[in-house]
Amino acid sequence: MDVKELTYKEALRQALKEEMTTDESVILLGEDIGEYGGACGITLGLIEEFGKERVMDTPASESAIVGCGIGAAMAGMRPVCELASMDQAAMAFGELLNSASRSFYLSGGTVKVPMVIMIPSGFGKGVSQNGQSLESIFAQIPGLKVIAPSTPAQAKGMLKAAIRDDNPVILLENRSLMNMKGPVPETDSYILRLGKSYIEREGKDLTLVSWGASLVNAIEAADYLADENIDVAVINPMTLRPMFMDQIFDSVKETGRLLIVHDGNKTGGIGAEISARVAEGDCFDYLEAPIARLGGLDVPIPYNRNLESVITPQKEDIIQAVYSVLGLN
Repeated sequence: MDVKELTYKEALRQALKEEMTTDESVILLGEDIGEYGGACGITLGLIEEFGKERVMDTPASESAIVGCGIGAAMAGMRPVCELASMDQAAMAFGELLNSASRSFYLSGGTVKVPMVIMIPSGFGKGVSQNGQSLESIFAQIPGLKVIAPSTPAQAKGMLKAAIRDDNPVILLENRSLMNMKGPVPETDSYILRLGKSYIEREGKDLTLVSWGASLVNAIEAADYLADENIDVAVINPMTLRPMFMDQIFDSVKETGRLLIVHDGNKTGGIGAEISARVAEGDCFDYLEAPIARLGGLDVPIPYNRNLESVITPQKEDIIQAVYSVLGLN
């Protein structure tokens, strides 16, 4: 399979381009997504290729963007709505909760809502206070799927799968990953299945579960610990709803220890859901230490870049947490 080095946002753009070329029902909606390329520059150049009828600049109204997307999806289109930030996505919460997620159920399965809502999340800009990671809120809504790719290749494969899915999908595009480079398959048939967890690194001493931008720090921490003869398995669920736990269960049964790391607030975070599922199942009898969670601090988002790194788990924090779970400090 031919591969090419692309940034995370270039991989997302390639996925959009391939799907729009293949399927004329795929359209884009969002604020400044035309000439400006959207909040993260993902859609740059697509309006020249596909025209204003398929790449539509909208007013600065998140509820209108998502509401129009829902209507278009019900009418047979496959809209991709790009919002400017996680904070602004809250303005469309009513449409997501009451229409996008429920229409299939309320119609007895006769009305499908095949749409994607792309939401910048996480930290890394240091210029604003709108870098929240609220994935747990969206993951609590039945009827929505929530995905969080961590690499350029994952970004392309997951976005293509989301566009082809017949359900509304929230794609969390982390700001700090936008310029990350990595190998991306060039073929337009490259698609990653939603709902499948991925084993990023094998290990026998401890299972580390992470996703999004925090996965990058988790893998770096695991590589560092390998030099100290500590063998950490790293698992990336990637699909936060619905999350299939088989790979996590199997790994925990082998290692007997579990550490969950994520940027979102620790209180009420998805890490708590993973922890509960492991504790409720037959994995509990295999645990040799208490389950540990390392999440974002429960504080408002700071304005300063240095403070951003304090409130989210860094490589050093993960290393210390692994030591603690293993009883080495």
